[in-house]
Amino acid sequence: MRDSRINFRSRELAGFLAFLIPGAGHFYQGRRLKAGIYFTCILSLFFGGMILGDWQPVYSQMAQATRHGSIQMHPRDDAPRTSYSIGYGAQVLMGLPALPALVQQFRFTRDDGVVGTLHNPIDSKFEGVFQSSEEAIPVSGQLELTSDGPRDVVGTFRGTTTQEGIPVEVEIRGLLELGRKVFGSPRREISVSRLPGVRVKDTDVFGIHGAVSRPFLDWYQAPRDNVELDRLHGKLSQHFDIACVFTWIAGLLNLMAVWDAYEGPAYGYGDEKPDDEDDDKKDGKATKKQSD
Repeated sequence: MRDSRINFRSRELAGFLAFLIPGAGHFYQGRRLKAGIYFTCILSLFFGGMILGDWQPVYSQMAQATRHGSIQMHPRDDAPRTSYSIGYGAQVLMGLPALPALVQQFRFTRDDGVVGTLHNPIDSKFEGVFQSSEEAIPVSGQLELTSDGPRDVVGTFRGTTTQEGIPVEVEIRGLLELGRKVFGSPRREISVSRLPGVRVKDTDVFGIHGAVSRPFLDWYQAPRDNVELDRLHGKLSQHFDIACVFTWIAGLLNLMAVWDAYEGPAYGYGDEKPDDEDDDKKDGKATKKQSD
């Protein structure tokens, strides 16, 4: 039975607002205290999980490679297969905070895949390897690239070898392959091949492969693959699993908030049962009247 003391106004609108933002439906109904409790507690739990998980626990789809190699490097005509994330079924109940995943899913499916032309200059931290005929030399540092034709790029790399700490500063010119624009990883794969005259550790280098930074709006809540999840587990250990659980619980709690805004408290005014003592008193009075 709905509590007659609550002005539900439009219950459908209240439920919809509660779905979009925890507590918004209750605020619309004038239930300010409950609105504040739902808003603070549920959003704190959700964004606490996001922070704990490096802002990556929420994604609507998992991508699987259709051929060997990185999903980021798939061409558009060989798009990766995708499947929905089970956990997102709970996360999406958060409403607006989890809806960017659906937008990113749409952008991911329409992405052109691996990029061969550099439209904007790159000036980013780089981690990867310089490939030579003898070995792969791990390096890290700053990579700067600009376009020099349909697929050619020119630029510089300044950094050090990861193992020995040997300074490396080389001029780069070669053919570009850049990973897809939208993907659920802050790291965007990049390869530059055919590097004439580049030497590292007295060895001729014919290519580099690694990752540069991806803009936040291109990776936040975007679909990802098992390689990225493995990287996250390696970096965050069990913290990533805990972060996912926090976001799942927040979504399920918001489902209760939506129901409360639409239907009212599960146990409220009019649902009370008489106490046993009251029943005994009533029975006693009835017996007395019969005896009289």
